[in-house]
Amino acid sequence: MKKLRILTLVFAFTMATPALLHAQIIKGEVFFGGNACQVDGDECYGFHKFGVHAGAGALIPLTNWMDVGLEVLFNQKGAYKKNAHVSNSTFPYAYNLKLNYAEIPLMIYLTDKDMVSVGIGVSYGRVVGLGELMDGEPSNYEGVGIGIGDGQLHWREYEDMRPDISKVLDINELADIVYSEGFDPTTHISEVIANSNTYRGNDFNICADARFRLWEGIHAELRYQYSLRPIRYRMFYEDANLVLANQIRAQYNNTITLRVVYIFNEHRSKSNKEGTKKN
Repeated sequence: MKKLRILTLVFAFTMATPALLHAQIIKGEVFFGGNACQVDGDECYGFHKFGVHAGAGALIPLTNWMDVGLEVLFNQKGAYKKNAHVSNSTFPYAYNLKLNYAEIPLMIYLTDKDMVSVGIGVSYGRVVGLGELMDGEPSNYEGVGIGIGDGQLHWREYEDMRPDISKVLDINELADIVYSEGFDPTTHISEVIANSNTYRGNDFNICADARFRLWEGIHAELRYQYSLRPIRYRMFYEDANLVLANQIRAQYNNTITLRVVYIFNEHRSKSNKEGTKKN
């Protein structure tokens, strides 16, 4: 009896496989568009930085209304502030940050009547290009240019022997740690703690999409991305002479993307879906 049930299942699977394979068509995609970006926590407010968004991917159908999307992208992010002095700003510089990422998003799309799709997913990005200008000049933190690293604040000396400050985000808490190490209360934090001169090389994002069909195979898509963990920690100061640290900020990529998507094999996939429904 058990063997009969197994044979029945094998037979049913064998008969169903051609229809399943016929219905499940992997669709190729190409993307091109632009990003409006800012970095939350950098004291430069607004989506004033624009970058290129381009790449290719594949849509793998799970059902007639659900697909998994895998993409490979070149994605430019960053931040921009034109004017050096902005009211209520503790960052009195013109600023231009460019972060180029090679990025791999993994998305799940739900589609209604082959016209509108919404998607949610995550992405992994790796920095492949980095530039930071302050008042038109390359960033120079005490003779060290900007680079890739852990993005953390560091003790200037004997870091292996000092308390961990990597998770400290309150300037008063940092001051308590500094002075508990025996430093004179008149010592400025900037004399003891080195500001971060690196960005993390890896960036993990949450992604949300809305896609609209314009024509056969051509879609317009709006995507929102936000970093899941800080790309950098940084101290900001009360004056331009870097005398007294005023606050510590964790920084996150915040990106809005508008792109055009062309999907290959969309007509064939649609025909197969209709055939599957009839069957």
